[in-house]
Amino acid sequence: MSQNMKRSIVLIPSLEPDERLRVYVRDLNRYGIFHIVVVDDGSGKEYSHIFQELEREGCTLLRHEKNQGKGCALKTGYQYIKENLPGYSSVITADSDGQHLAEDVYRLAMAAGDCPDGLWLGVRDFKKAGVPPKSLVGNRITSLVFAGLYGKYIPDTQTGLRAFGPKLMDQMLNIKGDRFEYEAQVLISCIKSNVSVETIPIQTIYQKGNEGTHFHALWDSLSVMKVVVSGFMKFFSVSMVSTVIDMAVAWTLFDLLRTVMDGQDFLRIMAATAAARCMSMSFNYLMNKKFVFQEGGTKGHGLPRYLMLSCVNMLLSAAGVYMLHQMLGLDEKLVKMVCDVCLFVFSYHMQQRWVFRS
Repeated sequence: MSQNMKRSIVLIPSLEPDERLRVYVRDLNRYGIFHIVVVDDGSGKEYSHIFQELEREGCTLLRHEKNQGKGCALKTGYQYIKENLPGYSSVITADSDGQHLAEDVYRLAMAAGDCPDGLWLGVRDFKKAGVPPKSLVGNRITSLVFAGLYGKYIPDTQTGLRAFGPKLMDQMLNIKGDRFEYEAQVLISCIKSNVSVETIPIQTIYQKGNEGTHFHALWDSLSVMKVVVSGFMKFFSVSMVSTVIDMAVAWTLFDLLRTVMDGQDFLRIMAATAAARCMSMSFNYLMNKKFVFQEGGTKGHGLPRYLMLSCVNMLLSAAGVYMLHQMLGLDEKLVKMVCDVCLFVFSYHMQQRWVFRS
């Protein structure tokens, strides 16, 4: 048996499991995976015999008296592993509903043991027959939206089969979220902090129409999507308020400066525009730093990078409008709108991954 397997720990959060969980644990044992931590997330007395049997078979059992959610169960397991099981090479999380084969857990453990600094995902192939429509549609939409907002396409954003090494343990414990949305937060946190996210294809198993899952197709999907788009919506809201500030200050100064700069319209307009832009940019920078990208930025570099990005955006906007107007004969105002929308998305990515990088 390799050292990777000897030092790997499998963490299984479980709510109201059936006999498949016991079979699954035995399968893991046959692959040489013996360090298994199971979290009973408030299943109740009627399921206690299953967990007691797992404990007798060598699993470490942790309990929640009441259901607290998958994210909370995972963090309970992480905290226990951190405090009581030092020297592990990787932690592999797996679901208890029979979707993850022991063979795929083994493969993920080997990969994570060789490259423990990244987050490893076991991703399902949704092109295969037998995938429930709720799983197919939900994952497709989430993957596309995630790619658009965070710059990385992950074919299975909702997979519960994941692995990481000791260096990421504290980060996993500090990520917000108590239920299924926690796993989306993990992906976002890793992307923002430049942690490598790698994928390994796994077999797609849906037993009995996936009836054993506790993932609610509508409400949990909406909760996950809310997490994925929340950062962008905050960014959009701050940008809209910044625009209102810019226009309000400029319009006010256009009139106020008229009395002291009568006959100097160009200087008056320039002064009002510059003052308005300084105020709106100051508001935009502070709100993005504290409210949108809450992890903060690279110390000492946030403001210079923000100003540099603002200058680049201004130059790209002007150059784009000029070239498209000259080369294609398009209306300047229409081209300006198109360019600025594209640059708005570009600015979001740059602020997220460079200006305010974790």
